[in-house]
Amino acid sequence: MKTISNIYIVFFCSCISLTVYAQPDSVRVSEYFTTISNDENRLRQFFAEMPKGGDLHNHLTGAVYAENYFKFATEDCLWVDMATGKLYQPKDSTKGKEMLRLSPDMPNLHNTRMTLIDKWSIRNFNPGKFPLGADEYFFGAFGLFNTVAGNHVVEMMQELRKRAARENVQYLEIMLSSPGINAARIDQFCGNGFYDSYNTRLKKAIKEDEERVKGRKGTDKVLEEIFHEWENFPAMNGWVDKYVAYIDSIDIHSTLSSGHDRAPVCYYQGYASRNAEPLVVYAQLYIAFKACLREGSKLVGVNIVSAENSEIAIADYSAHMKMFRYLDKATGNKVNMSLHAGELTLGLIEPEEMCSHIREAVFVAGADRIGHGVDVVFEEESISLLNEMRKRRIPVEINLTSNEFILGVKDDTHPFMLYRQAEVPIVLSTDDPGILRTNLTQQYVLVTLRYGIGYYEIKQLVRNGIRFGFMPDAEKEALLKRVEKEFAVFEKTWQKNVDTIKRWED
Repeated sequence: MKTISNIYIVFFCSCISLTVYAQPDSVRVSEYFTTISNDENRLRQFFAEMPKGGDLHNHLTGAVYAENYFKFATEDCLWVDMATGKLYQPKDSTKGKEMLRLSPDMPNLHNTRMTLIDKWSIRNFNPGKFPLGADEYFFGAFGLFNTVAGNHVVEMMQELRKRAARENVQYLEIMLSSPGINAARIDQFCGNGFYDSYNTRLKKAIKEDEERVKGRKGTDKVLEEIFHEWENFPAMNGWVDKYVAYIDSIDIHSTLSSGHDRAPVCYYQGYASRNAEPLVVYAQLYIAFKACLREGSKLVGVNIVSAENSEIAIADYSAHMKMFRYLDKATGNKVNMSLHAGELTLGLIEPEEMCSHIREAVFVAGADRIGHGVDVVFEEESISLLNEMRKRRIPVEINLTSNEFILGVKDDTHPFMLYRQAEVPIVLSTDDPGILRTNLTQQYVLVTLRYGIGYYEIKQLVRNGIRFGFMPDAEKEALLKRVEKEFAVFEKTWQKNVDTIKRWED
């Protein structure tokens, strides 16, 4: 057996340093890992037990498995349109075409359950029976079970925590809920007519900036004026407090009991939906930014979500990046930003619409992390973009199963190797593991099978899931130490497992 002396390696993250020791157990495990790098079953067996650090790109409603949504819906006795799979409250029970009331003791429960699991996830997806494509099927699933999701957020978070504990994931950073602000609420907080007046002005400024009209006032100027207006409305600050209290309450009530070993540390991101009217997007972002600044808040970052190729998302993309830039500056550059950007591919959208999304997220919005980043090779001056991400240490959150299903991008068409060669930090994450019927273990299996990376690089990906998380520095340092201790235990166990496996083969 090959042995080496202890090797001391020091990693730096912000103000945090961590000394890692490469022990003989680690060397032997690495040697074994090399022999199984093309064996999917052995890899899954290995990764199932390995510490996996953090899952930094995870949407709560998309992370819950359809089986649990069905359980919630039957307990609440909701109605479902079996033609579409959309859930309805009893008061809306006449809206669908093939309406059926759900209950725990309903006849034909099993077949109903199987049918709805298929509609609420990608299980048994048949592209020949869905004319709009995989991307529309995926994004459409959220609207089918949203009616039940809002009433069971605590149970949903408990599901994620328990799965993370079983899967040996130390940290979850969850996109949990938007601030829930809309046109009516803006007028409620700021006075009748506020929404129509400022939304009209904002849309005009966005259009003029796009058309480069001479003498335009500009989007930035309107954003600044709106921000200062909101600073003078107590109801807006009151909504920030309610939003923080809501998130904190979910976190507290979903915490696992002391009987659960390896419970993950959890923090949350607020977000806006990029397919709303511009003033609504800006209001959602304003509340989310302010909420992150509240002392003790469990909200540690802001994002923007929803389909990037929809009409509003495309038309207002640059304006959304300016919103992030202005709010970041106005709040003292203290709020972390992880932005969905470049979740696009050729054929999904016109090629000219793929030339600047990641670039604007980096250079305009000032993103701290990029979610997906799939269309990077279509970006203008992609070399300088990748180099800037490398220099600034802006990681890309890679979601292999998600990118394969939604965009049809995998293997050599995926930019994973490009980011790797450019030395852009990489984090593996799940995106929507419930809808996608996957988990973080499977992402490690796929990255090994597809790109042939070694065990020590796998360990770096695991550390990145902690190192680039937005949690407070003290907890980050503690989690990095926890991961190293768990790796030591894992490697000691697997050094013995290797001996057992060798006896099988003799």
